[in-house]
Amino acid sequence: MNHKLLLIIFFISSYTLCSQETDSIRSNNIYEKIYSDKLDTEREITIQLPRDYNVDEKKRYPVFIVFDGDYLFEIVSGNVDYMSFWGDIPEAIVVGINQIDSRYNDTSVIDNINFTPISSTANFFEFVSQELIPYINKNYRTTKFRVAVGHERTANFINFFIIKKVPIMNGYIVVSPKFTKQMKKYLAQYLISSSHNIYYYLSTSNEDYKSISEDVLDFNQRLDSLNNKNIHYKFQNLETPSHYTLPAYTIPYSIEDMFSIYKDINRVEYDSIILKLKTSPVRYLEEKYEKIKDHFGVIKEISINDFIAVEQYIDETEKFNFFKDLAKLATNKYRETILPSYYMGRFYEETGNPEKAMHIYRSAYNMDDIAGITKENRLQRADAIADSYGY
Repeated sequence: MNHKLLLIIFFISSYTLCSQETDSIRSNNIYEKIYSDKLDTEREITIQLPRDYNVDEKKRYPVFIVFDGDYLFEIVSGNVDYMSFWGDIPEAIVVGINQIDSRYNDTSVIDNINFTPISSTANFFEFVSQELIPYINKNYRTTKFRVAVGHERTANFINFFIIKKVPIMNGYIVVSPKFTKQMKKYLAQYLISSSHNIYYYLSTSNEDYKSISEDVLDFNQRLDSLNNKNIHYKFQNLETPSHYTLPAYTIPYSIEDMFSIYKDINRVEYDSIILKLKTSPVRYLEEKYEKIKDHFGVIKEISINDFIAVEQYIDETEKFNFFKDLAKLATNKYRETILPSYYMGRFYEETGNPEKAMHIYRSAYNMDDIAGITKENRLQRADAIADSYGY
């Protein structure tokens, strides 16, 4: 049985163990009222903390700020919890703002040449930026990566956070926005010229309100020439969802796509990127994880799956010299396991020094097995080399 088949068994066993160990751990919701000096009243918020929030007291998390939290919170929090459970996105804190009785006053804009929010909307903007976000940062362990989620009126409103000199949010999930004309104008100009790294997701549908759909399509057309490497822009125009069911379709897609780099290397990434590399696949792997840290503020250890993907690339392309670099990287991440010596042994074996490979395989006797790569099969390989070459 080769080690890649064993790897599949390893992952199945790991997921089973993970399910058993975390069976008693659930994401938990906290309901709070915070007083706002800006609004001169209390506002209700709901906070979902990650499942392991109380397990690692040093770990920090990205934050989703969900407007229209009275009906969007569960869509966002459920998807964040589910996707992070399977490791497709980082765990995150989700904050929902209840606006059931204040939506209009919170988000209304005078659509004139000065493009000014009414006073209550300006106060709500300051509540979010100057009171709510500092409150969450003070009381919970957060990274600097924040995502705003809004629908219709609040979807238009959250764009105010992006057109600031320094955007207050990093990601925007803008579902069926009730755009004002001036917002479309300024937002398009900003996205075309911005030097800030922004994730922007916009959606409508053929069954959306006609006026909203037409405005969204017009805005998307303005961005046809968008060629700004700092802006990660995705647009969806779906067929059947109504104005009210659209969030349930587009929010999961937006969350998954926003954090797509966080996923382990899959077949699409392998075929479309890795197999076409002109540079080192090991360096590609290092940069992938550096981007995860830089973009989202979270530290993710390089997965065994991703080591195996690079190993597969080296075998397929017969660029065996890269095994040496892969061994060094494995030494940094999995020093106590057999992985570093396995890759260093492969390097010497494939580049014409089988005796050196034999000694390295045998020296790994005290190391831990990992991902189907065992001391037993490495010792067997060492014996096979000895028999073949008469060592």
